Amino acid sequence: MVFGLIGLLFNIVTFPGILVNGIIQDVFNQEYRVPSARLAVDENVNLDEIEKTEEAMARVSRVLADGEEPGEGERLEEFINYHAVTEYRTLFGVILGPFVATSILALVLFTGAVGLEMMGAVSDENGLLWFASIYPGFVVAAHAFPNQDPTNALWDRSRETSSLLRLVGYPLALVSMLFSLLEFLWIDALYALLLYWAVGMPFGVVG
Repeated sequence: MVFGLIGLLFNIVTFPGILVNGIIQDVFNQEYRVPSARLAVDENVNLDEIEKTEEAMARVSRVLADGEEPGEGERLEEFINYHAVTEYRTLFGVILGPFVATSILALVLFTGAVGLEMMGAVSDENGLLWFASIYPGFVVAAHAFPNQDPTNALWDRSRETSSLLRLVGYPLALVSMLFSLLEFLWIDALYALLLYWAVGMPFGVVG
């Protein structure tokens, strides 16, 4: 329970990063035309406990027609069906693309923070101002890794494909799963600090 509360607090503090990650993921989903549907789900159903496959979702929800709204006792959910992506190369791009784009954005933001330190505008001796300078890059980097649903799809498809991309797909899926399991150790925060260190070390900002 304690770790759950810590994770909740971390997500609240880094909420802008969740939004940025979601926007970037949506862009790639649309670019690669990942199948999606608007679903009406019973208010008592916890989708976190449901396997994110078309068959499992069909048992607890119904597809809404264009313009149709959920009925009484139902709520609206957007279902992104990563398992329905037919091409492994496409699935790989849908998952790796947002991770790379988010990480690059975090590096750019950290570069700005390092620039401020080099100009003397901020210093780690002024803790609050320094934290404010690295905050944008930190929250973005902390949510760079793929979410569980696309990661599970990549893992399943990696076992089925003969594409050489699976040599990268397997490790990416494994690392993403590991990050999900180790969230209670603040592994996402460590990744964000690693990116900051990678930017700051060449300029002597961090040791």
